[in-house]
Amino acid sequence: MSTEKRNGLLIGLTGSIGAGKSTVAEIIRKKYPVLDTDRIAREIMEQDEAIRDALVERFGVQIYLSDGSLDRHVLSSIAFGDEDNLRALNQIVHPPTIQRVLDNAAKLSEEGHRLIFVESALIFEAEIEEMFDYTIAVSAEIERILQRMTERDGIERERVLARLRYQLPPEEKANLADFVIRNNGDMSDLRAATTAIISILSHLGKRRSS
Repeated sequence: MSTEKRNGLLIGLTGSIGAGKSTVAEIIRKKYPVLDTDRIAREIMEQDEAIRDALVERFGVQIYLSDGSLDRHVLSSIAFGDEDNLRALNQIVHPPTIQRVLDNAAKLSEEGHRLIFVESALIFEAEIEEMFDYTIAVSAEIERILQRMTERDGIERERVLARLRYQLPPEEKANLADFVIRNNGDMSDLRAATTAIISILSHLGKRRSS
């Protein structure tokens, strides 16, 4: 848990691919700001010239489309096909992404937001949990994850399993988190569980700011 002094709480929201983390983020976003590390990282990879140069040097010009935007499919296939490539990608992109998140969170805190959420799949893998006052893990059974990813997103089962191998198992994430949302039911169950945890965190945020 972070010991940094701030008016409110900085809360990490994580979970394995297909567990429902982004859906939970959308529920939270209706009331509180949520910083999306994937979006921030993509902006940095597309707009920061030094980062672009470092990525091209490591992975080649094919990771960018002709309009300058990132070809996420090509980069993913390169990075997730080799541990050294994934490690190199993280070393290039993670530090500026974390700094941008902290800068944005500081601005939101100055604006008076008591709860600020950060959506990130790799909080525990990247060992950045100390950034946060609390962490939430969205967890689901592996078969549920596979069903969602194959049926909803049309991703082959083996590709989903390959991506999961680069993340901590869902139960390990759950054990490391301060709060856990089990997403094995329907949307109403997920909304109820999310609302309950937000209520607790809102109370904790009021205590912090008082």
